[in-house]
Amino acid sequence: MKMENIHGGHRDRMRSRYLQEGPDGFADHELLEMLLYGCIPRGDTNPVAHLLLKEFGSLSNLLESDAHEIAKTEGVGLKSAVFLTQLHEVIRRYEREKLGSKPELTSITRCVEYCRQLLSHYSTERFYIICTDSRRRVIHVAKLAEGTVGSVFVSNRQAVEVALRYKSAGVIFCHNHPGGRVTPSNADLTLTVSLKKILDSLGVRVLDHIIIGENGTHFSFLRMGC
Repeated sequence: MKMENIHGGHRDRMRSRYLQEGPDGFADHELLEMLLYGCIPRGDTNPVAHLLLKEFGSLSNLLESDAHEIAKTEGVGLKSAVFLTQLHEVIRRYEREKLGSKPELTSITRCVEYCRQLLSHYSTERFYIICTDSRRRVIHVAKLAEGTVGSVFVSNRQAVEVALRYKSAGVIFCHNHPGGRVTPSNADLTLTVSLKKILDSLGVRVLDHIIIGENGTHFSFLRMGC
């Protein structure tokens, strides 16, 4: 009972500090420690937070991981693991909602911002198709593929099927380069040319293919005349 009171007092002090100072003064492990209060009602969550960050390397890697993998960490359990993966999805939906339910991607800047919201949290390559109507309003977004840190395989057939299923007037492709520069690879160029040729023949315009990198970097095939 005495130990529970000690931890309870610590949690109260952490909450008071958060209310007084705001989140900017907190390290990643401290914010994670506090998030775990709701899942681990008793005991010290500080060592658990440190262990999670050590195991997964960063907050972003942790939140993107599978719940069963997170649950393998000592002191975590499936309840906490599910909560952390749900938190990641809530963040993604919040950021997408800020852009509006049907944002109009009428400029490269707006396209890049939308793609950044889709991809900036991931540590492995992912490839998305964004379907738009004739006014370039988003009507559907789908993940076509997920790969490793340095590569991802995309099927032309799958991209075409999604574009036609949602009666797209245009599409924007985007993927991320989490581990390096945004300069497109030869495979990126070949894929873009191939998809553009196929979709053009079906009356669907490829409006752009955007690569999102780290630290705010990006590459637009449209801007480069590709």
